[in-house]
Amino acid sequence: MLDVIDLNIEFNDHDMAETVVYDFDLHMEEGEIVGLVGESGSGKSMSALAIAGLLSRKDMTKRGSILFCNTDMLKAPRNEIRKVQGNDIAMIFQEPMSALNPLKKIGWQVEESLRIHKNLSKDEMKSLAIKMLEEVELDDPESIYNKYPHELSGGMRQRVMIASALICEPKLLIADEPTTALDVNVQEQILELLIKINKEKGTAILFISHDLSVVRKLCKRVLVMYNGRIVEEGLTDDVFDNPKEEYTKTLIKSIPTFTKL
Repeated sequence: MLDVIDLNIEFNDHDMAETVVYDFDLHMEEGEIVGLVGESGSGKSMSALAIAGLLSRKDMTKRGSILFCNTDMLKAPRNEIRKVQGNDIAMIFQEPMSALNPLKKIGWQVEESLRIHKNLSKDEMKSLAIKMLEEVELDDPESIYNKYPHELSGGMRQRVMIASALICEPKLLIADEPTTALDVNVQEQILELLIKINKEKGTAILFISHDLSVVRKLCKRVLVMYNGRIVEEGLTDDVFDNPKEEYTKTLIKSIPTFTKL
């Protein structure tokens, strides 16, 4: 489904070019959950944004290939990439208040991808949006449909973001630190929801985090990133139980306990 080969990302907005991602490789099968971990500034989010086709700055150079269902997300024309974005690849972020429009009601925002990618009536879009709000386990979805983001809690807003991302039933969901801003109980609920989505819909998930304990609960495979490079990868349990690289060992030592859902 996804093959990222020799991805390099370089910024050219200073006197000297700065490479922030080096020779990044990633292979994902349909329905797989893969973790991408590392400290802030390691290149995780840059790699994810490139996969989603969201890096288009003029002061940036990108090399390599990102093959998603036969579309190269680095080289394809913008009109081809737009057909994929929000339809086959969707993304959720750490802070929904930054991603949600405070001036638009929840229903309008959940329906956005449908307006772009589907030819549906207003009633059909509303019905699908309410159904999706229900699927992400929001109580009274019809009421939430008519609310504004500021009227919801942080956990509810994150569920809205997930509903918006899944409305077109994408093949790949990229989750960039989606639980970091939430308290522990809500974090567990969101992780359980992502597992449910993966099992019931077969949605592949690329889960990006600096929190290895969360990644171990969710992901079958994990890639560890440091200073723009993948330094270790493998089955999650193997990497956690027998880390080979010093950086991975240091990350794992910082986690007090491991628990599985």
